[in-house]
Amino acid sequence: MTDHRLSAGTDIAEMALFDTEAIPRTHPLNEKGLHELEASKHLIRLPTGADGGYLLHLYINEFPPEKIMQYCLTDDKLTGEFSSLGGRIAFGGVESTFQEFKPNPLIRSDMVIPAGNYAYTAYRTDIPDEIVNEAIQVASTARERWLDRVPLMITLATFGIAFGFAAFKNFLAAGIVLVLGHVSFKFVKSLPDQGALAARREKAQEDFPSIVIELRANIAVDRNRE
Repeated sequence: MTDHRLSAGTDIAEMALFDTEAIPRTHPLNEKGLHELEASKHLIRLPTGADGGYLLHLYINEFPPEKIMQYCLTDDKLTGEFSSLGGRIAFGGVESTFQEFKPNPLIRSDMVIPAGNYAYTAYRTDIPDEIVNEAIQVASTARERWLDRVPLMITLATFGIAFGFAAFKNFLAAGIVLVLGHVSFKFVKSLPDQGALAARREKAQEDFPSIVIELRANIAVDRNRE
């Protein structure tokens, strides 16, 4: 089972999966252009209803596993056809639908798939926060758990002490505390062990997609699959 994981985001509440050879070179598609590219099967529109970052799990000629399907909302799934004759595609906010856009994980991720025509099914997911929160608790030893709490402890202590000084109108001392707290926070976050914890947490979060898309090339599949 292979899923391709693409991170991206939008500032205008709409994502898309699109053929990068079919988009304009220097400017993003307007509403008319989006409609035309969707009609020509080179773009899948994915309205999100909100700005922010999104994670796509893309499956090619495979069904998403049951552990992912259990979170997919099947009542509003999207189906249709998608074509990429060159195989170069991207997942990103619709504001990134131009060829000179430089891919980055905050707005758009690009990849290469086998060129051709596909039938697609796209799902939104609804994953309970408690499941994600439990999965990202990656600290496994007493030292790691302590290290994981230190940034929050510094933040709370800094604001608490600074507020105390400010309440007595000692604003200079409050400012010094805030600066020292900021420096301490940055130092702790720069420690190698903190970086390792952050990488493991990010890796754990990748198991929980916002959007799931299945692409099927020249294969008749049951689109009523729930």
